[in-house]
Amino acid sequence: MMLPLTLLIFVLISQFDSIQSSCQKNPLCRYNGHLMTITCNSKFAQNNITLPTPDISCFPPVNTYVFLNFEQIQAYTFYNLTFPANETFTIKLLNVSTIESDTFSETISLPNSSQLSIEIGEAGTVTDITIKPNAFNQIKIHRLHFLNLNTFNGHSTFDTNAFGNNLQIDVLLFDQCNLTSFSNLSSNTTVNKLILRNSPSFTQLTSKTVPSFLPTIKSLEISTTGLQSIDAHTFQAWSLILEEFILTNNSNLESFPPAIVDGVLMKLNKVDISDNSIKMVDANYDWLPYSYTKDLALKNQQLDLFLRSNMLKMLPFLQKIDLSGGYLGDDDENLFKSFFPNLTNLTSLDISYTNLTETMIIDVLTKLSQTTTRFVDIYLRGQHLTDENFCSYFTVYKNAPSLLNLFLDQSHPCNCIVELFYRDTVPETRINNSMSHPACLLDSSRQRCNIQAQISVSNCQIGAQKPDTSDGDNDLGDYAFGAVVAGVVVVLLVMLSLGYGVYQIRRRRNTVLTMEQPVENPQTAIVEERLSV
Repeated sequence: MMLPLTLLIFVLISQFDSIQSSCQKNPLCRYNGHLMTITCNSKFAQNNITLPTPDISCFPPVNTYVFLNFEQIQAYTFYNLTFPANETFTIKLLNVSTIESDTFSETISLPNSSQLSIEIGEAGTVTDITIKPNAFNQIKIHRLHFLNLNTFNGHSTFDTNAFGNNLQIDVLLFDQCNLTSFSNLSSNTTVNKLILRNSPSFTQLTSKTVPSFLPTIKSLEISTTGLQSIDAHTFQAWSLILEEFILTNNSNLESFPPAIVDGVLMKLNKVDISDNSIKMVDANYDWLPYSYTKDLALKNQQLDLFLRSNMLKMLPFLQKIDLSGGYLGDDDENLFKSFFPNLTNLTSLDISYTNLTETMIIDVLTKLSQTTTRFVDIYLRGQHLTDENFCSYFTVYKNAPSLLNLFLDQSHPCNCIVELFYRDTVPETRINNSMSHPACLLDSSRQRCNIQAQISVSNCQIGAQKPDTSDGDNDLGDYAFGAVVAGVVVVLLVMLSLGYGVYQIRRRRNTVLTMEQPVENPQTAIVEERLSV
């Protein structure tokens, strides 16, 4: 037993000595087998001698490579490194001045099952960086993160010439950078997701400042920037495959820019315009370019601006709507009745922590109950549903029994409304989330509401409710539909008449007359009768 253990210790010590001896020529780097990192720092050099980028191929594979305080990262620095399969790797360049061409290129042999992320810059230090042409070339990068960079090649414009051919980036993130625009030099680069975040210098987006790889982007996020405007015709829908458009928390964006998209974004699934300072939306805004949207978020926005622009009516495929934290600028009780359309695909609606009145909430629930054929989750946190409106809620429930799942605050009392919709049950999914249901539902000793008695006390009309399947502005469509039906009936009657006439003609033509019994002439019979008298 002792012999194998001794042998194992000897092998480990020998391996460590081998690493130390083979890397003695590399005094700038430190290997940490416990953290699986290699850290190279130019300040490790004796007498502050400036040395080129060190060779790290002598070290065993690790998950994280860190380079600090180097004037430049030379080409092919990561050549001959071993990257095992099914692993994630990160290369961090902190306080680095220059990245040479082909630093990150096809010379990095990365298995298809592994992922490589690159972080350039650090939160605590503002850096000016020079990135040579084709510094990133013919390689697949999972996440390329530029952090706290003041200038790129001496400018606030990111030069896309740094991206070479056949470059694939899953996520490209600019965070806390003094970035104002992109050069749109052509390059064969694919970027799935572009994120601009925490960049106050980014104030305007135009067709001339969008990156050349825009047609490859599936998700575009511009959040917490100084964005004030987006020029008209900035996006040409025919050339885009955009699936997500996220424009959030931009405090200087006071008007939602019109006509920024030419055409219709056919692949668009999600639009998030939350937490901006939008104070104006054109009442005739053309939402057609976004008409394929399935997921819409307008959190912490003035909701009536968007509703009055007929936004929801122009997005017929909506499945999820998040209006939480939003507010109304006026007290028009008919707002939702007028501008909340039939959304037959809807599966989730969040109107939590809004200033909607209970009448508005009832209008929304009524509309949904009359049109939905599927389960709809309705989040009403921060709202209080009262028994004074029990009959309205009862009508909603009767229209769509068990189809509307209400999510209320934990502190909401177990009144008759709660008893009606929860029916004395708490689904397991709600038990797992204490904020998804009133806590009193878990109290088996509580005094329950007698629904039948409440119906009687409230004088509720329990007759069948006729669903309202119109949007209020579709009366002309209803008349047109009736006219079409009447026209079809008339055409069918005419066709039946013609068919019957043709049938009679053909029947007469096909009649066979036999002469065994000659047909008697009536006039001859009369003459014979008179002669016989």
